[in-house]
Amino acid sequence: MNYEPQHSAESLVYGIHPVSELISTKIRNIDRIYFDKERSNAQLFEVVKLARKERLPYQMVPTLKLDQLCGSSKHQGAVAICTAVEYTTAEDLMTKLEKDNRPGLLVLPASIEDPRNLGALIRTCVAFNVDGLLLERKNTAPIGPTVAKTSAGMLEHLPLVKPKNLEGLVTDLAKKGFNIVGAEKGCSAKPQDIDFKKPTVIVMGGENRGIPPYLAKQCTHMVGIPISSRTPSLNVSVATAVFLYECARQREFDFGETASSNRIAGHK
Repeated sequence: MNYEPQHSAESLVYGIHPVSELISTKIRNIDRIYFDKERSNAQLFEVVKLARKERLPYQMVPTLKLDQLCGSSKHQGAVAICTAVEYTTAEDLMTKLEKDNRPGLLVLPASIEDPRNLGALIRTCVAFNVDGLLLERKNTAPIGPTVAKTSAGMLEHLPLVKPKNLEGLVTDLAKKGFNIVGAEKGCSAKPQDIDFKKPTVIVMGGENRGIPPYLAKQCTHMVGIPISSRTPSLNVSVATAVFLYECARQREFDFGETASSNRIAGHK
């Protein structure tokens, strides 16, 4: 059976009491929790209940996986994977958007499970001055060392929000006048058909699930990218770049700073 790569020691917290304390005091630092499905005791069950109450992504796994993650058997059946960067709260992001003198631009990568895809997408978002990334609590790759490396140092330049109620946040944004634009293969509408001068949330689907139904129903627009029939689909970071370029074009590439025209692969 294959498991995820070994995490760095700095990204792991393990043990019943340390994990419980982490949930109680630093919930925004947690990406995912693994519990030992081969153990059964009251203390461990209480931590599982706490994770469930806080709607944290968790998984019941064999003891062997926890041993491999920690490089030790002294995990007591509970291991938390911590993010490589602290998340921003939805409230702080909304305050920032209200203060900025330009229409907001957010990206919501739904169900992206490959950390390399997520890291590349983050780099793309920073290149086009996205205001923030909205993340699901479940079904999304942890913001760990692989994401940080693939983002090429851009992880620190993009606010990440992993709200307890993502569906509610998207609903609130729509009420505030945001277009909720979903990317879907085969749609007749094209990126240039959308008014990206308005505040916008761009929803990108993951490698396997696409955009989950609970988010698809919230989209005010569904848009496709015309491509050759010889290629079944685009990588999610590439597809995101197509949408963000069209958005930047309509906004006249106003990034609020001196724009660079030569920062592409192979140029310094």
